[in-house]
Amino acid sequence: MSRLSDERISKLSHDIVSRLMEKNLIDPTRRGEILALIKNGFADFENFNESIDNSVRDKIASLSKRVPEGSEEWKILYSKYKEEMLKRQKIGSIKK
Repeated sequence: MSRLSDERISKLSHDIVSRLMEKNLIDPTRRGEILALIKNGFADFENFNESIDNSVRDKIASLSKRVPEGSEEWKILYSKYKEEMLKRQKIGSIKK
């Protein structure tokens, strides 16, 4: 699973705040507060994705039949279990 680096999260957050400010959608005096909220949102999203990834990997590892990571069967199971877990979380499906 690919994670966003702290630097990437910071850059994206600053870009979002800059665009919002250009369109006068945020109060400039609250720039720092809004920047922090956006960064925290990215961090929460990353933590959620990591939690789902770990749960899916644990479920595959607990199967009675060993399924080698990276195999076609593993990829299919990973996708299926991830979709199930996201639905349980009411996130819905994520399409590439």
